[in-house]
Amino acid sequence: MSYRFEDSPAPPAMCRFVPKSDGPRHRRPLARASYLVAFVLGFLATGLVAFGLSTGPPPGFTQAPGEGTCTECHDSFGEETNRGPGELILEHPARYELGQIMTIVVRLEHAGQRRWGFQLTALVADTSEPAGELLVTDPLHTQLVEGPNGRLYIEHTREGTFAGKRDQAQWVVAWRAPDRDLGPITLYATGNAADGDGTRLGDWIYATESTIAPPSYPTATLRFPRGGETFRPGQPIIIHWEASSNATSFDVLFFPRAGALPLVIASALPAPTRSLVWIVPEISTESARLAILAFNDIGFALAESKPFRIVASPHQQPGDVNGDGRLDGRDLQLLLHILSGKAPPTPMADVNGDGAINFQDVLRLLELLLEPRLR
Repeated sequence: MSYRFEDSPAPPAMCRFVPKSDGPRHRRPLARASYLVAFVLGFLATGLVAFGLSTGPPPGFTQAPGEGTCTECHDSFGEETNRGPGELILEHPARYELGQIMTIVVRLEHAGQRRWGFQLTALVADTSEPAGELLVTDPLHTQLVEGPNGRLYIEHTREGTFAGKRDQAQWVVAWRAPDRDLGPITLYATGNAADGDGTRLGDWIYATESTIAPPSYPTATLRFPRGGETFRPGQPIIIHWEASSNATSFDVLFFPRAGALPLVIASALPAPTRSLVWIVPEISTESARLAILAFNDIGFALAESKPFRIVASPHQQPGDVNGDGRLDGRDLQLLLHILSGKAPPTPMADVNGDGAINFQDVLRLLELLLEPRLR
């Protein structure tokens, strides 16, 4: 079969594409109408999806057990989440107390994007049953919805998409802990970092989950190092942490670099222990971390530092309290914080080498800082 264009008598100057045959021409008005209806319905569906998601997604897309994610409607980059350069972050207390109301901050970051959305639910870790009560504290930007499975979700409103806001968005919600110890509670969340064009294209989907420990679990907080410091190989530092009273033992771990398996610095430290002298190993790294594991008979908690550096140096300059290889005002600031109890002591804070850390070290450090100017 071949095809030709044939002039149409009504209206003039328009053509129809029809098959060439020896028989009568076959007009297909019903088929044309079907194509037109399908096109219109598809266009409306796309518009309704874009509009519906801007006013809040349907419940059940947090990637919790048995749920999908927002990639089912925003699939520019496939059905996998977390493929972009951004991040979805949940900030909340490490442990809940019975009946406690705690604040949860949901922060979504992706440079260049300009419209935002999220959905979050709270489930018992072992059973995946709804846990506690999600509360709306900002009704302009967040709303509560219930799914057919009985789970409650908190998500953005239309105003909560922050249309036009670039690079990141943040929502603040609340959660009331259950009145009895249900064990660990897991928060599941997804976020859509969209480009704001109203279509499903150009949107990046992120997912995360975070666990809140129950009252029966121990808690731990690493106070030093926190991250961002620079140490030298062979330098002695004092690892310092805090923990709840129900912790019965601790392990101290060292991660030489991002993605590396941990090295055990100490294990089964007794319950009263809150500090440990550690000699920095003979390596150079830009992304070292320390971690504290707190245990009891019920469970455990992990507290990690942010990355810090270990840089080889031929010798430690006297007065270099923070160990960054320079003698400056930051050393004086750290020494004053140590003396006021705002920072844990370090061996390098004994500037004058008399075996004690006191105001005499401040005087000696000031002398060292002023020496170049006095010459």
